[in-house]
Amino acid sequence: MALLISIKLAVVIIYVLRLNASHSFQEYTPPIAMMAALSFFIVAALWLAGMKLSGSD
Repeated sequence: MALLISIKLAVVIIYVLRLNASHSFQEYTPPIAMMAALSFFIVAALWLAGMKLSGSD
């Protein structure tokens, strides 16, 4: 799971750096923020599902 999160973060960082180098960063901030929030909620949901399946509270 940690490897998956690390890979996603690396991809997002590379994407942001490429956008910043080629375009104005301001116009791409909302989609990047939405993608980061969505990733956070997916990871949180998977973590909660794992806690429920393992039987711990």
